[in-house]
Formats: sequence, structure tokens, C-alpha cells
Amino acid sequence: MITGPLDSPANYIEQMRTAVPFNKDQSTLTNPPSSAEYWLNLTSSMTQAIAYKFTQMPLVNVLGEELEQPTAVEIQRFDQQGPVFARHILLCIDNKPLMMARTVTPASSPDVSALKGLLERPLAELLFSDTKWQRQDALQPLVLANGLFGRSCLWRHSGSPESGLLVEEFFLPGLY
Repeated sequence: MITGPLDSPANYIEQMRTAVPFNKDQSTLTNPPSSAEYWLNLTSSMTQAIAYKFTQMPLVNVLGEELEQPTAVEIQRFDQQGPVFARHILLCIDNKPLMMARTVTPASSPDVSALKGLLERPLAELLFSDTKWQRQDALQPLVLANGLFGRSCLWRHSGSPESGLLVEEFFLPGLY
């Protein structure tokens, strides 16, 4: 259940920073709605899947790109505690937000320039058009403090040992 407004960039970013791994065995959390299962398990481009469902390409609304401190989940996934570069976006159709995403990489990573270079293009253009980008692990279900569900996955570029993008995607009610 969503508790609290998600109407400003700061509110969206603040909510995304509350992500924790979702454990289906935790009795204090509700399970994701059955309509979320497709999105939680999708291994192809989220942007393309949304375009297919809504018969138009979603627009990327960049909420912010900046250096910040990593969340506890990100510290664990990157196994380091230094600052990260974070890109926050909304995918929208007809000005209706359907998905929010947070992509982070260590501030020292060569991937910072790739994220900055996307501007208002979807991250999928980078990850799914270059075979040197590969998923490094399974999709990990996430839940936000407001009850929204999402997932994360770590990607690496094979040409750079310092590479690493943690992609966190969260599903807004309009997506279902």
C-alpha cells in the first residue's frame, strides 16, 4: 500500500533510497500483486516491454543525477562504501508515471560518463545494444518503505574491470 505522496522529484528519489531486499518469507510484508510477477521477472528491456503494453514508447523524465552516499543495499552489492553517482528517472506515458528507476555506480567507475551521456534516453539503449554489457547476477526483488515493489540487478561492461551499474526499478500502480 502506498503511503505518502510521490509528486515531486525529491519525493520519488527519497522513496527509491528506502529499498530493501524483499524476502517472501517475511510475514510482516505483503506479497507483490500477481500482476507484478511479469515485471519482477522480465529479463528483456523494461522500456520496450512498457512500450509494447501501452503501444507507445515511454518518455524518460530525469529526476536527478548526482554524487551521493550509497544505501545499505548498494554498499553490500558493490562491496565498497565510497560515494556513488546516481541517476534517477521516471518512465511515463501521457505524463503518467509508470516506473521509477535508480541506477548507481561507484563515483570512481568509468560508467559515470556512460550514465551522464544518456541524457533523456533510456538506460536500455546502453545495456541492450552493446553485448559487452552483461547481467552479473539474478534479479533481486525489492520493496520500498511505502510498499511499492521493484527489483535490482548488477550489470558490468566486460571491457572494464572497474565497471558496475546497479539498476533498481520500481513499479508504480499505473503499470499494472
